[in-house]
Amino acid sequence: MSIPPPQSLGNGIHLIPASLPFKSPAWVNTYAVESNGGILLIDCGTDWEPGRQAIRQGFADLGLEESAVHTLLVSHLHPDHVGMSGRLVDEWGCRFVMHSRAAKLIGRYNDSPGYRDRLVQIASVHGIPESVTEATTRVDRPEYMPLLEPPDHLVDDGDTVDLGDGRSLEVLHTPGHEPAHICLRDSRTGILFSGDHILPRISPVIMYDFDLGDVLGDYLGSLQRLIALEVGITYPAHGTLIDQGDERARQILLHHDRRLLDMAELVREADMTAWEVMLKSFRPNLDPLQSRLAFLETISHLEHLRLGGRIRVENQDGKVTYRG
Repeated sequence: MSIPPPQSLGNGIHLIPASLPFKSPAWVNTYAVESNGGILLIDCGTDWEPGRQAIRQGFADLGLEESAVHTLLVSHLHPDHVGMSGRLVDEWGCRFVMHSRAAKLIGRYNDSPGYRDRLVQIASVHGIPESVTEATTRVDRPEYMPLLEPPDHLVDDGDTVDLGDGRSLEVLHTPGHEPAHICLRDSRTGILFSGDHILPRISPVIMYDFDLGDVLGDYLGSLQRLIALEVGITYPAHGTLIDQGDERARQILLHHDRRLLDMAELVREADMTAWEVMLKSFRPNLDPLQSRLAFLETISHLEHLRLGGRIRVENQDGKVTYRG
């Protein structure tokens, strides 16, 4: 899929797609927002030269000055959103803003060996066969994901980022896809910058980890919050712009409701590990990374069902089996 050109969206907002080193998504939407003091950039992509060139060329094509960027505001702690932050902060001398939970989790982001250790433990507990454990849990830290310094300015839910002339971006903490994820709502237009929380064609992966609690419950609650706010025009971090964000949130809720029902029915029919449920719930022939993401998403759904009392769990010799 070809990467779309940069464009001005009106209201001092400019969309600059930055290419990513993946087949899908092939780019991340970065947004340059004009303010009294210069430009605020939302998200920045991975740290690789094609992405850097896309941002550089996008600024030039839109008649914007990179030197005017005073703030880099990142939606969450995933490399396709935050990976280039260190480079841009060094080059531009701008401040680096994220939710306060990002500062607590950045050590985790930097610790690839620790992440692999957790994956191996999760694989053992939740039933990945030994024959595929090595491939499914392999973690090679790519060059486009350098170690990061913590953000130098932190925000929390309900805070505002001033744009001048009475205009601001309201911070909405929307955990689920990632614990520090935030959306931003423009006080002047009502436009929502949704990051990965609401995407136009897919639901973001909701990844289980041992110490993050009910991540799917967090995500569903965050969707319900945006529905209650009746969000309209929504600018996501991937894909095309969304006309009615609250309606898209309802569609994603329905998707997860159906998946929860299907998984609950599977474990009522027979006791299963999370790996066995994943094999019956997702399409076949996934590559190792896709298998890992599907596996972690499956556990997040099963744990949400368990915590809600809809299914039970048996833990024997450190192995978890789910049952109806």
